[in-house]
Amino acid sequence: MGARQYVQKEWRLLSWWLATYHPHADISMNVRLGPVTPTLPLSAYTTAEGNMQRVRNRWADAVFVESGAPTIVEAKLEPDPGIFSQLLHYARKFRADPGFSALSHMPLTLVALVYNDDPSVAVEAPWYGVRWEVFQPNLSGFPPAATRANPLSTADAPLALRQDWPARLQTWGINALAGH
Repeated sequence: MGARQYVQKEWRLLSWWLATYHPHADISMNVRLGPVTPTLPLSAYTTAEGNMQRVRNRWADAVFVESGAPTIVEAKLEPDPGIFSQLLHYARKFRADPGFSALSHMPLTLVALVYNDDPSVAVEAPWYGVRWEVFQPNLSGFPPAATRANPLSTADAPLALRQDWPARLQTWGINALAGH
């Protein structure tokens, strides 16, 4: 559960930043980038099948177009140097993506959006042509992420496995112990 909450905080950070600084942009989040790598000739696919082939493609946290200029954003709470290679990879995929062919000739802005600044990583951003953005809204005021299930009550949980658990598994067709 902890990793999911971390991702949700990154999405909150990104959403808040986009709403604050780019409210009028055409924004897409969690965008699959790159051309389809078909296993069959493209003419053999229906549109739906072609879209399913995109599942293999990598995705950027956000792509937005503002005043005709495209921007790719990768958001991290704790940055690491890998953010630059991700953005460069996404830029290459963006340029080859037929869905963005109308924008492929436009200058592309790459943004590393981070919550906690790391000057040892930030110093490299200009070398890669990446704009380093530190954005620190108060994320603690957000309500906790909704969960779909209630946590299990410890009162209902058995304290130990029953003594006959291997026999019970065998009745379900599961061989629990080697040699039995």
